[in-house]
Amino acid sequence: MTIIKTVSRVMSSVVPGKERRKEARLKIEDSLDMLFRTEKYICSRDFEACFAQNVALPRGKFHIVSLGTNCFARMTLNLWGLKPRKADGEPSMPFDLAVHPLSVVVKYLKNRFDGYFEGIAYDAECGYWVNEQDGIKFIHEKEDNREFFVERYQKRISALYEALEDDKPCLFVCHVLGDADSRQVDELYQILQSFCAHKKFELLLVVFGGTVGKCCENVKVYTAEFPCEGYSYMDKKVKFTKAGYHFEEPFVRCCREEVIKLTEKGNA
Repeated sequence: MTIIKTVSRVMSSVVPGKERRKEARLKIEDSLDMLFRTEKYICSRDFEACFAQNVALPRGKFHIVSLGTNCFARMTLNLWGLKPRKADGEPSMPFDLAVHPLSVVVKYLKNRFDGYFEGIAYDAECGYWVNEQDGIKFIHEKEDNREFFVERYQKRISALYEALEDDKPCLFVCHVLGDADSRQVDELYQILQSFCAHKKFELLLVVFGGTVGKCCENVKVYTAEFPCEGYSYMDKKVKFTKAGYHFEEPFVRCCREEVIKLTEKGNA
């Protein structure tokens, strides 16, 4: 990979203009990747096949709802095409792009977000909004404007309830890094059951680098080691590495299989 980057930089160095030179360099890299069937080429080819499978599903007929506890589920399923992006008309929801401990997810679903905005403050040192008491970090909310922040999250909360109240099947994905408390997981399932008594739903608990005790038999548990070497889900290109691809693809495949089961149940 280092050799290919070096060769592409040398070959593109004669191209005038910084942006044109960068574009030429990337095209040369892609051509060399394909020519030498590098790890990046093999992973990107396999990713494209998986992406095509995902977008071919009737995505408008089901919901995939992230229940935190960070951005992993939302970002990964967006990038792999299983969950539509905001640009495709899919609204963001409150647990999509922020850090919420599992106990806090349970708390605010249970009390319908009562008091959710009372403890928030802008942390100038971190550069984003936080709720220190609840351990919430809104790491993508960089603008120091309380009115804007509250309005944005009120819309996200409303989008969550719209998904809960309509008739479309729901796959809820809750990602926990480290050990998960099975009592909290069971309480989460019971809350979802009360919201979704009128329709089909599944709760997929994703545990990376930890364990979970015996949960309600209706909770689907997916475990793996996280992080793997050289992996960061915030890096959009990591899925084109061997480590990243073989970490993300089984998770995405698991979600796809659960969605297919849900839609088949819904049609039964």
